[in-house]
Amino acid sequence: MSSDTEETRRIAKLEADNGIELTQLADDIIKTYLDPERPFFLNPSLVLQLQSVAVDGILANPGQWRTSQVGITKSIHQPPGPHLVGALVQEMCDYVNDNWHEKTALHLAAYVMWRLNWIHPFADGNGRTSRATSYIVLCAALKLALPGTPSIPQQIQENRALYFQALEAADKA
Repeated sequence: MSSDTEETRRIAKLEADNGIELTQLADDIIKTYLDPERPFFLNPSLVLQLQSVAVDGILANPGQWRTSQVGITKSIHQPPGPHLVGALVQEMCDYVNDNWHEKTALHLAAYVMWRLNWIHPFADGNGRTSRATSYIVLCAALKLALPGTPSIPQQIQENRALYFQALEAADKA
């Protein structure tokens, strides 16, 4: 077996294990904000925490904004430069927090999923992080831990073609 094949398998296993841990973390965060005494507030540190779990053992520096320009495979979108990432994520969080009572849960969750993918703040794990963050926003805004399996992020992961098409359509709009 080649070392490339071994590395691919190692990363696939890490992604699967990290996915389980990310789901558990998201569920724990959601449970925290179901307490009426704990109002939800989206902040960049939550996004960094989620990404750190998503890419633990895969990236050398998980939980940090990217420091170089990136492209997105099979997309015409060119993410903003790395020097803008922190401010753009903060702006996204401010939008959610400022509109928490004015916009619907679905609007806020969809906005987070699109905007994080548009910013593409990380070298890896952007989709996983955006799906987890969006799901947390949705559940916190609904004041409900959504039942059922697979979860919404898992369903999106399983049918990524529609997910990518929707993101491209949102970019064009």
